[in-house]
This record gives sequence, C-alpha cells and structure tokens, in this order.
Amino acid sequence: MRCLTLLAATMFAGSFAFAAQAQTAPTPTPEKMALARQLIDATGGPKQADAIVKTMFQSIASTVEANLPPEQKRLRAVIFHKIQDRISLMMPKLLDATVEIYADNLSDKELRDYVAFLESESGRSVNAKMPQIVAASITTMMPMIAEATKGLKHDVIDEACAEAKCSAHDREVLVAAMDKSMPKRPS
Repeated sequence: MRCLTLLAATMFAGSFAFAAQAQTAPTPTPEKMALARQLIDATGGPKQADAIVKTMFQSIASTVEANLPPEQKRLRAVIFHKIQDRISLMMPKLLDATVEIYADNLSDKELRDYVAFLESESGRSVNAKMPQIVAASITTMMPMIAEATKGLKHDVIDEACAEAKCSAHDREVLVAAMDKSMPKRPS
C-alpha cells in the first residue's frame, strides 16, 4: 500500500534523506529484511507496483498530451510506453531498495503489524484500490503544486537566466515551456 506510494515518490523525487540515513544506519538483520520483504509481498509486489506505475503514467500522460502541439500528440503514447518499459525493468531493484528502506525505518513490531493489516480483509481492499488512489492523488495534487510553485518557477527562471545570461527570448521560451508543463487548476 504505502510502500508503493513511497516507491513512486522515490522514483520521481529521489530519496536523498533515505540514502544518507542508509549510509549511517546499522545493517538490518536478516530477520528484519525478511519482514520487510513480506511487507512488499503483502502489497502485491511487482504486480501492484507495475499497476501503480501504469496508472500514474496514464494520469501524467493526459496532462502532457493536453500541452503537446497536435503534430506531436502521436508521440506521447510511444514515449510513455518506453518510459514504463524501462521502469518495469528497474522494478526488482526498486522493490529491493524499498525493502531496505522499510527495514531501516520500521521496527520489527511495526513491520509485523503493517503486514498483518495488509493481509487483513481491509488491508487487501485498500491495497486493491491503491492504483486508483495514486492516480486521483496525482490528478488532484498536481494543480495545487503548480499553483503553489507558480511564483517559484519564475524566481528559478530569473536566477537561472541571470546565471546563464539568457536573452529576453530565451526567458520567454522557458516561461512558456514551464507554463505549458504545469497542469491547470480544475474549474
């Protein structure tokens, strides 16, 4: 359930804090790693992760397609299919990394309790709904993030252009590209 949400966030946003913690934390015991693996298996493992990635990309793809010029719309499906294929190939490593993250951050009791929940009727039901929850989260949150970062993107462009000595035209092109890539708030 949440491990796959963490997995998705890790894939796109990076996980510097976890990486830094993993370097300083003691190595989890084999028993704890087995519990963390059991947790991943209880979420549906690679099959559920693939379903979430596919659903996530469908949500993102619709936003991208809305901003593509008509002559490039035919490329969206091919590009996203290729990206999904590459992520699917990475899935075993991503799941192994997620196992380590859970083993590093949860106690044995927390892992056992989480697995027990995931194996319960409610846990299985929530887990089955997770791809739709992730898709709805992306659809709902992206416009909010876009709105919250509206001024930030212009500040970043100003700073980048000052550093890279952008022309006025370069700046206009960057602003237009970022504006198009940000989803619009639903009316």
